[in-house]
Amino acid sequence: MDNRQNVTPALIFAIAVATIGSFQFGYNTGVINAPETIIKEFINKTLTDKANAPPSEVLLTNLWSLSVAIFSIGGMIGSFSVGLFVNRFGRRNSMLIVNLLAATGGCLMGLCKIAESVEMLILGRLVIGLFCGLCTGFVPMYIGEISPTALR
Repeated sequence: MDNRQNVTPALIFAIAVATIGSFQFGYNTGVINAPETIIKEFINKTLTDKANAPPSEVLLTNLWSLSVAIFSIGGMIGSFSVGLFVNRFGRRNSMLIVNLLAATGGCLMGLCKIAESVEMLILGRLVIGLFCGLCTGFVPMYIGEISPTALR
């Protein structure tokens, strides 16, 4: 039997939609580097306004480093949690549920300037890291589950 007969438009669509969420991983890995100066200025201004004194260069560098690194920590925690989600909700439902993490993380990062909160930026990076870690486990399992045996 020709394997191409098993590839349906519905299968292609399901795989395409499942993999789109994985682009968040690459985007959020690289997006933090370009606006480094702007984010450091935001951290500096926010902390200066709160404490009525500028933060030390060491504190500024440490908060910037934490903002960058917390994404990977969230990813690690998320990847370790894949089994818990899949066993509880199933592959498809887990992928749908964790999209709430992506929206939450994006909102936290997007609204941190309005709220004048460095903590929201860091928490948003952690949450989006959790999402990315979970997606790196869910997507391959889901694609393997929905693909016909002859195509695996």
